[in-house]
Amino acid sequence: MRIIDTHNHIWHCHGEHFAWITDSLSSIRRDFLIEDLEVVLAENHVEGAILVQAIPTIAESEWLLEIAEGNDNIRGVIGWVDISQGAAIKSDLQRLQNKSRCLKGIRYMSQGLPDEHLLTPAFIEGVRCVGEQGLVYELLITSQQLEAARLLISACPEVTFVIEHAAKPAIRNGEIAEWREKLMQTAREHRNVYCKLSGLITEADYSRWTGPEQAYREIEPYIDAVFAAFGTERVMYGSDWPVSLLGLPYAEVLGLYQRYLQTHRTLSSDNFFYRVAKNVYSIK
Repeated sequence: MRIIDTHNHIWHCHGEHFAWITDSLSSIRRDFLIEDLEVVLAENHVEGAILVQAIPTIAESEWLLEIAEGNDNIRGVIGWVDISQGAAIKSDLQRLQNKSRCLKGIRYMSQGLPDEHLLTPAFIEGVRCVGEQGLVYELLITSQQLEAARLLISACPEVTFVIEHAAKPAIRNGEIAEWREKLMQTAREHRNVYCKLSGLITEADYSRWTGPEQAYREIEPYIDAVFAAFGTERVMYGSDWPVSLLGLPYAEVLGLYQRYLQTHRTLSSDNFFYRVAKNVYSIK
């Protein structure tokens, strides 16, 4: 089975941008470099990965693109530009695209910001600029921001969107119904939207887990909801490594999704692990 992991980070863990790694997350308070990711991919027979920005700077995106240029395992980069600046981002997009053809998309770190920032005229114009450059726009949002995101998507029908982490449902609180309904509505109304099954591990109360069986039982209803909303043609695999290590080792994250697909035979493992990513990110 061919696997592309659509959501991975690498970083040098220092500076203000890593203040979010508090004492309770100390197990990932260290550097994670491309060499570390290469080992993980090889051990788990994953043939390709997408690197996703972790710092809101052009410089970090350029660093990721340099790494992608020199590594056959890296099939693309989701970089950062300041979408809130509207059409002014065109020069930054061109700068990154001139750096490497490995640039596949852009994301803005919207989680934690007021919902209305997604709907300002400048933000909408910035997202449209991303699409005009043939790039994907990745939504890093919470479940509470899904309604605003749906309106943003409506304003940008020519843009391909990917919802990261399935919009971060509050699994640890058992919240599912409202998130599921909003996700269903978004998927039903907009065929230009895809969803990453990534990041669910750390939205759950993983500190209570005693092993992969308990993790599977807790995550399964949310996987059900994503496939019910988007079908087998618009859902893709992402590990969210190394953040996912807070809850499970990489092999167990991958194994959780493999188990799900093996017990839901009407869904396509090939689509989920490979073909949707290949198509969305134009991977050759």
